Amino acid sequence: MAIHPQIIFNGNCKEVLSYYEGVFGVSDVSVIHYGDNPGSKLDEDLKELILEAAIPLYGNYLLLSDAMPGKPATFGSNFHVSIRSEELGEMKADFKKLAESGKVIFEFEESYWSEAYGVVEDKFGVQWQFDYRKSEAGNTQQNPSE
Repeated sequence: MAIHPQIIFNGNCKEVLSYYEGVFGVSDVSVIHYGDNPGSKLDEDLKELILEAAIPLYGNYLLLSDAMPGKPATFGSNFHVSIRSEELGEMKADFKKLAESGKVIFEFEESYWSEAYGVVEDKFGVQWQFDYRKSEAGNTQQNPSE
């Protein structure tokens, strides 16, 4: 079983996807458009909206999509993408790339609970938490709040 977070955007998912492909250096992204459904009755300009894009990221997938036409998504402060990895160098590089056009909420540095922790908000308003704990790195069965 796997849990993959999905972030829903209001018509700019293609732009977001392109940005994340550059930040994380991925190119093997699976993309399904609303118009890929052979029975789709959507207007032509809506058929290119993204139903689902699956970005391989740190051994998991981050799913992105455009909101269903006529049902806009509401962004809130109750959601972060949280990354824990044994690849400290990769985490530092990704944090820096997201910060270039975003804003740093907490610098990526040692904290009292973690060898390195930081929060950055990207230019699309998505907050990313990077949490490196060398003693737990790679342990996906560990409770993240411990």
